[in-house]
Amino acid sequence: MNEITGSHFHSERAAGNCRISTRVSNVVRVHVVASDGRVLNSCHPARARELIRKGRALRLSRQPYTIRLLETTSQEAEANPSLQDAS
Repeated sequence: MNEITGSHFHSERAAGNCRISTRVSNVVRVHVVASDGRVLNSCHPARARELIRKGRALRLSRQPYTIRLLETTSQEAEANPSLQDAS
């Protein structure tokens, strides 16, 4: 680096090279609670919206965003086999 060209860091970031910066990933995840109260793995917000829209989950809290899965009856599971794959 010399005084004429300036910092290489700024010029490489301007060129779109993001590997140089130490970028922190702020991946948003939604906490999931089972119908019996067990804490499950978190999911992507789009998946949570889909579950709520289909009536398979309810919003439990906003901060942190948490959903609670609803119980599915055996009749619903037999009528719609895709319900078993989603869990």
